[in-house]
Amino acid sequence: MAKRSNGNGNGRRVQSPRGTLIIIGGNEDKDGDALILKTVAEWAKGGKLVVATLASREPGEMFQDYRKAFSALGVKRIEHLNVSDREALLKNPPLDLISGASLVFFTGGGQLRITTQFGGTPICEQIQQFYERGGTIAGTSAGASVMSDTMLVSGDADSSHRVGANLLMAPGLGYLKDVIIDQHFAERGRIGRLLGAVAQNPRLLGLGLDENTAIVVEQAKRFQVVGEGAAYVVDGRSVTSTNITEEDKDRTLSIFNVRLHLLSQGDKFDLQTRQPVSGAAGMVERELATSS
Repeated sequence: MAKRSNGNGNGRRVQSPRGTLIIIGGNEDKDGDALILKTVAEWAKGGKLVVATLASREPGEMFQDYRKAFSALGVKRIEHLNVSDREALLKNPPLDLISGASLVFFTGGGQLRITTQFGGTPICEQIQQFYERGGTIAGTSAGASVMSDTMLVSGDADSSHRVGANLLMAPGLGYLKDVIIDQHFAERGRIGRLLGAVAQNPRLLGLGLDENTAIVVEQAKRFQVVGEGAAYVVDGRSVTSTNITEEDKDRTLSIFNVRLHLLSQGDKFDLQTRQPVSGAAGMVERELATSS
């Protein structure tokens, strides 16, 4: 298998990841059909599920909510990754948590809390290796945004994007390359800011996820949509013009020949060719029902 740089700037060369990412747009159903969490539970089957509440200001309550939900879905081993501060993770990294794990689940909260406390620590490196070897990592809301190498932290989302709008972006955990992810997408009207992010660098593929909606990304090559909402793919590779560097900051953004794909449950997307593939929504439920 061809090797590539992991993009962390330290020169280390790694194989293309063999693992799976489950990236969730937030506010996933925990009581009704719970299709998203059923999908997570299925990937955790037979092993330990580690719930990482690093993004949350109420980690204990957050963990109890997810432990209850995953226990009801048949997950037997559920453990908690939490830390009061970065120094604790450096001095006493709980490396034994990942031993025997099938899946690591990052909860919502603030994505910068994840990267500033967790990034570059021994357990961060261990989870990266876990994913590269074939492990599964899931994340919801803030836990979804940190999956990419560049993450969208904040920015105006209630109107058309302005040339000078303050989009705060920062390095993410880098599990998925050349993609920028936004969550709570339709619910918070975030199409403008995702277009603005792609306009700043059309090399990046913009990915917006509605609430109670997820994509399952296999080996960083392709993904399938699961859930009641949509996945929006903004492809700027063919952009011919944008006014982002030419107009006053209070002008509205213009961007020409950007491509937008709207995918629903069952649909797939090839991240290498950037092509969508139609799929049957009902097949997802049938596959989960068969494997349960």
